[in-house]
Amino acid sequence: MPSRSNYDENTMLELLSQGSEYAFTELFSRYRTKVYSVAFRFLRSQAAAEEVVQDVFLKCWLKRETLPEVKNLDAYLKVVTRNLVLNRFRKLANEAAAQEELGRREVMVNDTDHRIQEYQYQEIIQAALGQLSPQQREVYRLAKEEGLSHEAIASRMHISAVTVKSHMARALQSIRRYLNGSISIFLLISLIK
Repeated sequence: MPSRSNYDENTMLELLSQGSEYAFTELFSRYRTKVYSVAFRFLRSQAAAEEVVQDVFLKCWLKRETLPEVKNLDAYLKVVTRNLVLNRFRKLANEAAAQEELGRREVMVNDTDHRIQEYQYQEIIQAALGQLSPQQREVYRLAKEEGLSHEAIASRMHISAVTVKSHMARALQSIRRYLNGSISIFLLISLIK
């Protein structure tokens, strides 16, 4: 004669196969901690172990009609848990490999795109600088390319620091105005590509 716990388990599985939510709740209450422990031992993550617990019991619910055939529920749940953990590891490994390959391809594409865009930006900036007066262009070049202060530029160009500041303000204003128009067109062209 089957033991009382086996009888309860068999009855619970039979009820579960018929769609009993009570039996499912009992199954979940009895085995949740064991399933979690097995999953956590492999995954070392509470969140991941909780997800596996949910997946195990979802699988039980979806396959409830076949559960009365199970002779050792504890062993069955351990195997299902282990398989779901292994599937999770496989999925993570595949995702990592795919991400790495995608990263390599993106670097190649982005590097080419970046070079083209950089070249186009430089053309736009050179055109913007071409719109400046010779003195504004020289003040801008000394400040941006050589990193000189307004006082050093004034000394080198034999003009006052106030004049340098004025040339720089006009140069920046002119460049901004030019770039606002050009960059808008450039962005539209790059969006169309």
